[in-house]
Amino acid sequence: MTPHHRGLAGALTVLTFVSFTASAQEITTGPEASVSIPVDNPWALGLLLLAFTVCAYVVLQRRTHRVALAVLLSLGLVAGMLWQSPDLRAQVVLMFTNPAGETLPIAVHPVTSNGDIEGFEPADFVNNSGNTLRITGIELPTFARCFPDGADNLLPPGQPDPDPPASCGVGQTLSNGATCRVDVDSICRDLAAANVTLTAISPNSGPAAGGAGVTLTGTGLAGATAVSFDGVAATSVNVVNSTTVTAVTPAHAAGTVDVVIDTPAGGATLTNGYTYLATAVGQSSGGGTIACLNGALNNLIAATADNSMAIEWGGSGTAIGSGAQSVTDGAANTASIVAGLGNNGGTPYAAQLCTDFEVDSQGNTPCQAGNTCYNDWFLPAGNNVTVTGQLNCLFANRAAIGGFAAGFYWSSTEFSGDPVLSAWMQDFNGGGQFAGSKSFAHRVRCVRGFTP
Repeated sequence: MTPHHRGLAGALTVLTFVSFTASAQEITTGPEASVSIPVDNPWALGLLLLAFTVCAYVVLQRRTHRVALAVLLSLGLVAGMLWQSPDLRAQVVLMFTNPAGETLPIAVHPVTSNGDIEGFEPADFVNNSGNTLRITGIELPTFARCFPDGADNLLPPGQPDPDPPASCGVGQTLSNGATCRVDVDSICRDLAAANVTLTAISPNSGPAAGGAGVTLTGTGLAGATAVSFDGVAATSVNVVNSTTVTAVTPAHAAGTVDVVIDTPAGGATLTNGYTYLATAVGQSSGGGTIACLNGALNNLIAATADNSMAIEWGGSGTAIGSGAQSVTDGAANTASIVAGLGNNGGTPYAAQLCTDFEVDSQGNTPCQAGNTCYNDWFLPAGNNVTVTGQLNCLFANRAAIGGFAAGFYWSSTEFSGDPVLSAWMQDFNGGGQFAGSKSFAHRVRCVRGFTP
């Protein structure tokens, strides 16, 4: 090889070495190590410039080496492009090279497919400093760093690496040449899972036979894959958006259960979120027929037949007042009406009829000795403003309850617009609710509350 060729080869060697050392990044170690921001190496860049200058001088001494100069310039261009390459920079950034310690970033590189996130590349850190280093601190990526646009498009995890390097940990010693890994995929998935919440379910109770439609609300629910009730899978799971999922409850034993929702990002649990009721509307129970299972004051048993076909509300010309104007609590209304009207001058009236009604566990009225006696009946509440009132619930379930006529039934709710003369009633033919004179004679179906 001629001296000129040897000079060119030497320059190429220097260029090759410098083009890679120029792309070195830093991460904090020393006798100890941490994680932070990359810092470029100005000395390596200076050596790269010097190498180009020397090579250019050698080549320009002879015209015959103009082609070689072009090759050198091309190599320089390639080296520069490699320096800008994120892949190469990521590889170099993961190398501890300073025996006194340095700080490197934990790179977050999602693996995507058709707009979905399949996972994240692991961050492997290699000790190439020639010295034993100790990791003194690790600052993990945040949810915003992992998912700047949200985690709704995160797919379930794939197969794990069968032979991963040891995990990086604070206090861990890395001998020269040793490698440790920050499992970015697990970190980001844990952050996504922590962002999945289940806050409410509506309705929160239903029959043990299942089949009730429910709406679950929370955060991070987009892509939900399953809903279960104490391990029993729901059916017809429909993801509405990132905060709403609908489902149909499966059959389950009576009692309160946990509701669990699964998403690619993770799962969330609503503890004691749903109550399976022991019975269903239309079944015989507690001296009558189960009429309503809407929770609280709307868990009702209705008498098996009308308690009267024609009786007045009572007390026309007398206002009971606020004590009888609840649209949801017929028991409280009934107690106030009876306390206010007494025997109503000897004229029977609806609230008193229900207060006096009793039936035993064998269907006898009045109750017979030795049988369970049910004597806590009242006139149901409701008006045309609150369609979820007790009387409205009876109308909605009239076919299952049975025995209703196509006529008007009294509510225990006094009409606040004219409490002296009027109270609410409901048409069990068309369902309309109207304020009627307290002296009118209408039908009555008494109810009692119960706990399913």
